[in-house]
Order: sequence, then C-alpha cells, then structure tokens
Amino acid sequence: MKKFFALLFTFFLFISLCAEENVKDYSSSNLSVPISDSVYQLLEYADVKGYIPLLPMRKPYSHNFVVKQLKEVLSSDRLTDKEKKMFSQALLRLCPEEKGEWYKTGSYTNRYDDCGDLPVTAGAAWKSEAAFNFNDASFSNEHWGGAYFLGNIGVNVSYKFDAWGGIMKQDESAFAPYTFDKSWDGYQFIFSDFYEYVAVSEEWSGGLKLEPELVASFYDDRVSVDFSRTRRNWGYGSSSLFLSSDAQPFLALETHLFPVKWFETNYIVGTLEYESNGNLKTSASDSQTMYSMISGQFNIGDYAYFGAVSSGVWCKRLELGYMYPLLLPFLYQNQIGDFDNVQIGLYAGTQIPNVTHLYFELFIDECNITEENFFNKDRNMYAFQAGAKTPVPVWLSVLTAQYTKIEPYMYTHPDTENPWYSTTSSYSGYINTSYLNHGECIGYYLPPNSDEFLISFESAPLSFLNTTASYALVRHGCTRGSKAVDGSSYTDTLNYSNLNSNSEGEIYWKNFLHDGAYEWINYLTLGASIDLRKWSLPVSVNLSYTFSYTLHSYGTSDSIEFFSDDEYSNSVGNYVNLSFRIY
Repeated sequence: MKKFFALLFTFFLFISLCAEENVKDYSSSNLSVPISDSVYQLLEYADVKGYIPLLPMRKPYSHNFVVKQLKEVLSSDRLTDKEKKMFSQALLRLCPEEKGEWYKTGSYTNRYDDCGDLPVTAGAAWKSEAAFNFNDASFSNEHWGGAYFLGNIGVNVSYKFDAWGGIMKQDESAFAPYTFDKSWDGYQFIFSDFYEYVAVSEEWSGGLKLEPELVASFYDDRVSVDFSRTRRNWGYGSSSLFLSSDAQPFLALETHLFPVKWFETNYIVGTLEYESNGNLKTSASDSQTMYSMISGQFNIGDYAYFGAVSSGVWCKRLELGYMYPLLLPFLYQNQIGDFDNVQIGLYAGTQIPNVTHLYFELFIDECNITEENFFNKDRNMYAFQAGAKTPVPVWLSVLTAQYTKIEPYMYTHPDTENPWYSTTSSYSGYINTSYLNHGECIGYYLPPNSDEFLISFESAPLSFLNTTASYALVRHGCTRGSKAVDGSSYTDTLNYSNLNSNSEGEIYWKNFLHDGAYEWINYLTLGASIDLRKWSLPVSVNLSYTFSYTLHSYGTSDSIEFFSDDEYSNSVGNYVNLSFRIY
C-alpha cells in the first residue's frame, strides 16, 4: 500500500512537471469549491438564464472552472446592474487576486510565497452548530477545530490537507425527520470510556474528520484526475438519485473527460466506509465494500442533453473490471458472476434559456420487465425524479419544483456470500452490498418506499446574504407497529427464495399508500446564510427554522383513511438550527 501511494504521488508530480504550461501563476487552484458554497446557486441561476453553456452534471467543480464561469457571465452584455454586482462580488471572494492582492481571512490564513515553485497556504478554522426542537426540548450541539494547508505543484496539480477534531453531544430528535447528518468520520468515541466506539451517541463524545484532495487538471479543465475524500453530487436536480451531496464523503479516485462540446464522461472508484456499532473489526466485517460509477452524457447544443450511468457496490478485491473507466459495471458483472450489487441509470433534460430547466432521472437496481403486474412487485426496485428550475430575476432567485419517488427495497441488497472471503466459525463470509456509505444512502436522502413533493425558492438578495424558503411533503411507509410496510427501511432486504409471493395481500406485493400505514410529513423551512468576509471578517453564520406536521394514513386496496392513535400519533415539530464558522 505504501508503494501504491508513493507511485501515485510520483505520477501527479511527473505530469505537473511535464505540463505544457510553464507559467508561474499560482493565484488560482485546481482544488474543488465545496459543494455547500453559495456560488453554486449563482451558477445555477446563470445556467438557466443562458449566460453560460450547460454546466457539467458532476459536482463539485474546480476553483478554476468556477472562476472561468463567473468571468463568462460578467462578459455578457445582457446583465442587469444587480446581476453584475452580485457576480462581481462572487468573483472577488473566490478570486481576490483580481485586485492584485491575496485574500486573507483575518489572521487565520497566510500564504507563503517564498517556497519557490511550491507556494503554500496554511491556516486554521473553527465551526460550531446547535440544533433545538422546541416541542420535546431536545438539544444537539457540536464544535470543531481544524488546521489545513493547501497549494500547487506547478500549474496543473493542486493539493489540500485538513484535519478536524470535534466534541459533540448529539440528539437526532433535535433535527427535523430525515435531516440529521453525521459530520464525523467512522465513529465517535465516548469521553466516559475512550475504548467505546459508537456510530451515534447521545453522550458527550469526540470525533475526527479528514477531507483531503489531490487534483491534476489539464486543457482548460477538460481533463482532470481527482483523488479525494469529499462530498459529491452527480446530477442536475435538487440532490441526485445516483450520487448525492447528502451522502457521506468517501475516498475515491475520479476522472473527468470533456473532449468535445457535445460529450462528457466521468468515472469514480472508491472505498465505502462502515457504520461502527462497537468493536471495530466485528462491526466492519460485513461492510468491506468498494464503489464505482461511470457516466456518459451527450449534449445537443446548449439546450438539451441525455446520458446514462452504470454503478456497482462490490466486495473489496483486486477487480480490474470495476476499476477500469471504460467498462460498465452493469455489463461487467455478467463476466465474473453475479456476486455484486450493480445499478443502471438514465437521465435527460432540456433548457429553455431565461425560462426553465426541465430534468428527469431514472435509477434501476433490479427489475424483471417480463413479468405481469410490474408496478406491484417489490423485486422491481427503482427510483425516479422529475423537476423544473426557473430563474426569478428578483434577488437572483431560482424556483425549483420537483417530484421524487423511491420504490420499496431500493438501495438495499441482501447479504451475499462471496468466494473471495473465507468462511470461519466467527465470520460467515457474507457481505452487505447495499447502496450505503457510513450507514447512509449514497443516493437520495429519503429511505425506500417513499416519495417527495418539493418546492424551493433560493435567492441571493445581497452579495453577503443567501436565503431559502421551501415546502416539502414526504410520504413514507411506516417501519414500526402493527401496520408497518415491508421494504421501507435500509435494513429490509429481499429474500430471493420467496419472490413468488407476488399476489395482492402477500409479502413482496406493493401498492403505495394502499398496503399499510404511511406517515405524511409536511415541512416548511426558512433559512438565511450571512458571509461577513466582505468586510474582512472571517465569519459566516447560518440560521434556519423548520416547522413540520406529521399525520398518518392507513390504506387498503380500496381506500385511504387518515387516523391517529397511540401507536401512530400525529405530531408537530418546531426546529431551529444555528451554526457559524471562523475561517
């Protein structure tokens, strides 16, 4: 393994030294702009307005690419004064050398230019978050301190290393349903017993977090290789069915190729992480998995596109086919035997400049299209999403209307015995190849057997202020009680020996909203983010409020009735989330 990393570093160093460019311009970087940065909202607005060509489906984008897009927007003669001001401010924040000076966030970041051909930026940061549910007085808080350094090796290669340590006291009930997100890597260690490791603890505990990057980029960002551990999103909707920004980060090697205007392809292969439930070796034994996905997209001018993805979750082993970026995992599985969990996806969209961006995604895990009653059989596991994004010139806003449906058992897979793992008395040799990382879905954030109607309004009324307002209705099969619906949890997996139970009223027969108890969760969320770096204050603050109302229905093949009892009681939630960061 040490030899592998040494060879990888040598490779990145070699290609940086052999690059055609020989200009010592270190002001910009090949590193990615974090996917949570507000500049993505501006780029989406510019994309739908037609100020820039269709954006790639793979995020995050590199710093160089984002700066290039901002400059292209500012070159348009159709900009209003408000738009010109907002995009100029975003460019200055991300590319302050436009004014001939390096951007310094207070005294916390310094650049060392005396390193010759290897300039380095180093600094420290702090961030804290608190969440509160007024209805049951639950409180959650976490506090992180970190140090980092980043820089360039020549012009084409960039690197970043950061390390964070945190203390926290978590309570998932302080967050609105399905919105809790782990911020630590692997596990928490309990302060009362440092030898106790848990996935999530309600006691005071500690955690660690690393998100390094090593990136090489060439030919104006049309070719790139990225070896990093970060959050990603592959898709055009508000979160993706394939690889979502809500998913936990994992270490992966990515390649991006955009050789011509009408075609792009992306590839990723990485190591998935397990959710610790105590003893590290015991809890990790059935989660030794890898992940790979390849996408290909064809663009029709600047106004339409269609593409496909093929992905797989597979047991750790030297499997060259899943590591090769020119083979589809969906097809390659047939060459080596059916031991892995593979998927295939399709997506398409069209963009009417200054009017709307329409998009669609379909993700299939397993289907048998030759059987009757296709839509009522649990063995047909798929998810789809359709939506529209419309620009609203007031406050540089984007209005999104989206519907997402996740079928029962989607993203799950039964544990599979693999010939690559020996069976012993203490370990069965079965591996969990569900579409999960660190216990959370790699794709859309909703659990199986659910759907969502979403309307959101994101705006940037001021250069230092971003706001959001959204309403969502989530309907999900209950996972508890006497009226629970099978296939509504990541722990529910199909028993392939019992798939013939496909008659109405039997297990593995689905009928959304008509086959048991369902929760209907209504969310109304208001949020604001303030960035004070415009005034040389290295601080940003985020505040959000969510009101939720949950009711229940019970459905039969003939009807749906709303009800509330001791087992399934309606509930109200008022949630506040406050966070700040010192850069």
